Amino acid sequence: MSRWVVVDDADSGIFYNGAWFADRGTLDNLGNFGAPYLSTLHGTNSTASLTYAFTGTRVLITGTNQFVNPTGVSWQCSVDNQIFPSVPNSVPVNNLLLCEKDGLADGPHVITVNATVSNQETFWFDYVKYLPSPSVSLAQAAISIDSTDSGLQFDPGWKQFSPGFETTQTSSKLSFNFTGVSLIYYGFYDPSLPFDASSHTATYAIDGQTPIPFDAIINASSLTTKPTGVRYNQVLFETAKLPAGPHTLEVEYLGTNATTPLTFEFLVVQNGTSASSPAPVSSSTLPGPVASSSGVLPFTPTSFTTLTLSGTSSSTSLAPGVTPTSAASTAYQSNNTSMLALASLAVFFLCRRNARSNRY
Repeated sequence: MSRWVVVDDADSGIFYNGAWFADRGTLDNLGNFGAPYLSTLHGTNSTASLTYAFTGTRVLITGTNQFVNPTGVSWQCSVDNQIFPSVPNSVPVNNLLLCEKDGLADGPHVITVNATVSNQETFWFDYVKYLPSPSVSLAQAAISIDSTDSGLQFDPGWKQFSPGFETTQTSSKLSFNFTGVSLIYYGFYDPSLPFDASSHTATYAIDGQTPIPFDAIINASSLTTKPTGVRYNQVLFETAKLPAGPHTLEVEYLGTNATTPLTFEFLVVQNGTSASSPAPVSSSTLPGPVASSSGVLPFTPTSFTTLTLSGTSSSTSLAPGVTPTSAASTAYQSNNTSMLALASLAVFFLCRRNARSNRY
């Protein structure tokens, strides 16, 4: 199984053209699909575009919809100047799949998103994800580790539960070997599972060091009632910066079958883990409806397509209590240097492609 590269909106490799502004944290609590990746977004209130060059076979764009049934926001995605369909959305939520292109020739490509905005609304961009070619250097990349990745070692106490795994068995462990400088662990919560406000019901340890406690559900001690609606993309912990190199993660559940289960949805490893999992895994089906991001679920006025960083998309109803949130950020303009760099990059890729075609 291949692993996705995640490119945050703040990455210097993304070229922004037109009036964009950066946001950090303003929309973290929007909807029930978690905060934007690293709590950062780029937004525009006018006509603008962004471009990113990558080498791989598949790519997608995610963002945030801030408004109910927006009428003033539209976007168009293209790879190598070939337009492909966008995914409409009508409810306020983060981690929305905006467009995806699969089946690309293995090699260099350029993805472009053109946004058109009116009615004082905002187009929000969160991150690019792509499946890299084997030759791509991952020295500075963030890699998404899906729950089906064969590098993950689950004790027998873990059970598959859409969109990942859960355990209620005391002392159940999960281990993972990785190469990098940091790691983010994402879980989820489903109201059909047990609930308890106990805190520090799990620990994680890096390289056999002293275990660090964390909550099985975000802000456990402050919750007085059982959450309503499924909560996805929940950051349960993030490691401190580690020395560059190989490491081992070990997670252990300290709760019981009467406390909130520990769940696992995916990991994001920063800097240097392999772009492929060690070996194929079985294709057992998770409980409940799960859709691969290669097949966007049908859009209806009361549902929308969301995406986890692991690559799983879902169609769901608007979470109770979701309301639009205003964002206040500092605007900036892209400069001519970025434009020239983008033009040079495009010419370079076209020349490489023509040379390859002539050679073969």
